[in-house]
Amino acid sequence: MIALPYSRNKRYLTGIDWLVHVLNHMTIKETGVGFMSQVVIEVAGDVNTFEIGNALNTFIKKHPIVNGYFSRDINLAPYWKIPPVEKSEISLDTMTVKEGESFDVVIKSLEKGINTLFKNKREHITFHILTGGGRSYIAMTFDHLLFDARNAEAFLNMFQKEWDGRENFGNMVFTEPAHLSRWMDKFKAGQRVNRAFIKIAGKATPRVFPLPSGKKGFKFRVLSFGRKETEAIAENAFNEAGYLMFMPYALAASVYALHEIFTGRGISSGDYVIPVSIDTRKQEEITKQLFFNHVSFFIFKAETSDASNFQGLLKSIKEQMYTQVKSNLPEDICKASLLMRIAPASLLSRLLKLYFKGEIASFCFSYVGKTAYSSPYFMGNKITNIFHMPRIPVPPGIGIFFQQSNEKLNVILSYLDGMLSKDEEEIILTSLKSRLGVE
Repeated sequence: MIALPYSRNKRYLTGIDWLVHVLNHMTIKETGVGFMSQVVIEVAGDVNTFEIGNALNTFIKKHPIVNGYFSRDINLAPYWKIPPVEKSEISLDTMTVKEGESFDVVIKSLEKGINTLFKNKREHITFHILTGGGRSYIAMTFDHLLFDARNAEAFLNMFQKEWDGRENFGNMVFTEPAHLSRWMDKFKAGQRVNRAFIKIAGKATPRVFPLPSGKKGFKFRVLSFGRKETEAIAENAFNEAGYLMFMPYALAASVYALHEIFTGRGISSGDYVIPVSIDTRKQEEITKQLFFNHVSFFIFKAETSDASNFQGLLKSIKEQMYTQVKSNLPEDICKASLLMRIAPASLLSRLLKLYFKGEIASFCFSYVGKTAYSSPYFMGNKITNIFHMPRIPVPPGIGIFFQQSNEKLNVILSYLDGMLSKDEEEIILTSLKSRLGVE
C-alpha cells in the first residue's frame, strides 16, 4: 500500500495519544470530568503566590501548544491544532495551609482541583497552591491529552530551568508524522495484539469493583516513604524479585493487597486483569519529546489461585513480562493503535470493552520510576517531595501508582468516591506496607 500524504508541520496524534482520547471520553461520560492527573511539588516554607502566578503565565505564553485542541486533517488523521496566538491566562487558585494541619487534610484540599472539569477544550493545565504554616504545595493539574506523567514533571522542570536562566529549547521536537504508511506491518501487529488479548481475557469477566452510582470524584491516599524505608523496599524487591524487577514486585504487592478486599466482599468471579503503562525513554529523550504520551502497555493476568500466594503471584507476573517483552507486545500495541485513529472515541470506547465482556480492567497500575524533575528547588524553595494524584480511567475507576521522588518512594491509591469504605482503604494501605516490608 502507498503512503498517504500529510503535513510535515503538524503534530499528528499517535495511536497511544488517540487511546488516551478514548479513555478521556469514557471517563467524562461516567464521572463528568476527564482523564486527568495532578503533579504536586511539596516545598519547605511559604511561597509568594503572586510571583509564581506571574512566572507561570510568562512561561506558558511561550508555549501555545498547551492551549491546542484535537482536530482532523483532510487525510482523517487526528492532529493537535495549535493556536497562533494565545491571549488567555492560566487558571491559578490559592488556599491556606494552617500550621499543624494534617497531610490528609492537605490531600482533601488538593482533591478539589483534580476533580474540577477544565473550562473549555483549550484549557489543559491549571494550578492550585496551598501555602502557610511553613510549608507549601504547588499542584499542576494536567490533561493526559497533553502530557503523560513524566512529561508533566519535565514541563515543570523546564519552567524551573528557565526561571534559573539555564534552559535552551532548541532541541525540542514539536511535530509528529502521520504514520500513514507500512500498513501491513500495522495490520500484522494488530493481529498479534488481538490474539494476546483474547488469550488474556479468557472466558470469564475480569474481577472488578462495581462502579458507584452518580457522577463521583476521585479520592486519594498517599504513602510517602523516607530514604531509609525506600532503600529497604528496594532491597526487599531485589531479594524477592531480582535485579531491575521492582515493577513486578510492586504490582504483585498491589494485587495481593486488593485481593484481600475482593475476598472480604465475596467477589469471587473471574481473574484479575491489569494494564501497566511503561515509559522506557532516557532523560535526554524526555526533554526532546516533552508533550503528549510516550508510553505503551503490558497487560497482566493474575489468576485468583495465585492472588493470596505472593511468591506464586510474583513468579507469574515476571514470566508474563518476559513473554510480552520477547513477543514485542508493547511495541505491537503502539503499532496497532495507529489503525484505531480513524474511529471516533465514542465508538472505540465500546469496542475496547468487547475483549473483557464489558469491562476494561480490574484496576490500573503504574510505576513511573525516577522523577524527571531534576532541580532540588522550585523558585527558590527547597523541595521536600514530589507526588502524583492521577484520576484513573473509568472503568475501572481504581488504581495504584508507584513513583519515585529523589530519595522518596510514593505510593498513591486512587479510587472513585464510594468505591471503597474507609476500613477497606486502611486495609489496602496496611497490606501494601506489610508486603513491601516496612510495617
